[in-house]
Amino acid sequence: MNPIRLMAKMTAKGLLIDGGGFGGSVVLVTPQDVAGAMGMGNLPVEAELVGRAKFCDDNQAQLALAGWVQTEFRRRCMRSGWKTDYCEGLATLCVFELVHPMRCSPCGGRGKVWQQEPEMSDDGELLRMADRWVDCSACKATGQSVLTVRNRAAIAKIGKSQFNDVWAARADDMMKTIFTHEDKVLRHLWHQFADVAA
Repeated sequence: MNPIRLMAKMTAKGLLIDGGGFGGSVVLVTPQDVAGAMGMGNLPVEAELVGRAKFCDDNQAQLALAGWVQTEFRRRCMRSGWKTDYCEGLATLCVFELVHPMRCSPCGGRGKVWQQEPEMSDDGELLRMADRWVDCSACKATGQSVLTVRNRAAIAKIGKSQFNDVWAARADDMMKTIFTHEDKVLRHLWHQFADVAA
């Protein structure tokens, strides 16, 4: 398995690596291991908050990350001349979307669904129905779904139409920044756990 994908599958409850370690035993990367690994290196403070909030189930880091996102939103609003009334709600939305990604209902977060497909002969005759895993069309094989505009607006405490017209793109732009920090964390953790993940 690709080490970056391995680290991307981490959850707040740790990661179970089957068949790793010595003697074929199960290796468990705990939140404490992740927190310790993030302290070893030169990650930016924001990236460390992202890592602790997402992978260590650290509520204090989630609050600190929300504070940083709110400050960053205020800075962007002041620079661009936007209203600063919604910065707190948008920060809550961004942290929620980072820490609690929505799982796709049809595939249960796997990215694939078990489906029967017809197998046809060359002349177009039905040979049999074959059971196989196919990519989930609902989530495009990612295993995650997105919040509806109405739910995102409710979390951000903004009206649906105003959120959709103005603030959704700004929240998505902030999420790109947060995902950049998450990518830094994943790469850092991969280097720290290279012996365990290999």
